Amino acid sequence: MKYWRPSVLAVAWLTAAAFVCPAALPAQAVAGRVSDDRTMQPAVDYVVRLVQLSDTGLVALDETTTDAKGQFTVMAPSAGSYLLTFGRARPRVHRVPIEIEAGVPPTPKDFPLPIQRESDTRPYVDVDVDSASIVPTGGRGPTFPNEQRLAGARGSVFAMFVVDTTGRLEKNSVRLFAGTHADFVRSVEQWLAVGTFRVSHVGTVPVRRQVCLAVAFQADTDPRDARGFSKPSVPPAGLANASRALCSRAVEGAGMITVSAPR
Repeated sequence: MKYWRPSVLAVAWLTAAAFVCPAALPAQAVAGRVSDDRTMQPAVDYVVRLVQLSDTGLVALDETTTDAKGQFTVMAPSAGSYLLTFGRARPRVHRVPIEIEAGVPPTPKDFPLPIQRESDTRPYVDVDVDSASIVPTGGRGPTFPNEQRLAGARGSVFAMFVVDTTGRLEKNSVRLFAGTHADFVRSVEQWLAVGTFRVSHVGTVPVRRQVCLAVAFQADTDPRDARGFSKPSVPPAGLANASRALCSRAVEGAGMITVSAPR
């Protein structure tokens, strides 16, 4: 009987392959507790999904439901950037980005969320919908007040409002605050009176959306002017925590509009 004996070349190839193709990174658990942000009671039987963004969209990696204490555990294939989605039934789905570090033991986190009820009529916000970007339609934005332009003024206005499922503003929802000049506030108010926006969706379902826009006005001045442009600051008082968080995210890009004009 003959036995096969690997050649020296074969052994060398197998040894090299062991270094070229390392073992897959270990899976890591993601644990937490979901609660109602108004009552702080556990969200029972709430669906939790771990998903990841790919070139073709969101890919579901693991799914579970919360227990009687609102607790859950899902498994991530490796360290990296993911999204946790929470929902009882479509269309409302809440999305929270998470980062998983290699070799770091999982620490359970609390996820207080605006839990949907049958009678709940609150609009969705940026973290609930498929695209956080809020895009004005028609290519028209606020105009730069002429007097402020000539003076080389800079300033900002925050605007909160609800966009309905046709892209129009719900008139009674508009609130302007933290305006640095009455002319800037008036410009934003006039723009919103006729403005329309792209409709937000959860999946294929059009939904109402609560929006916060940070509108920054900046007159183009002498290039030798070394003043840097700073982002608007969300007022420290007068807003509920959820509204302040929404406006803070707007300043970081999802709802930031810059209006500039030559001096």
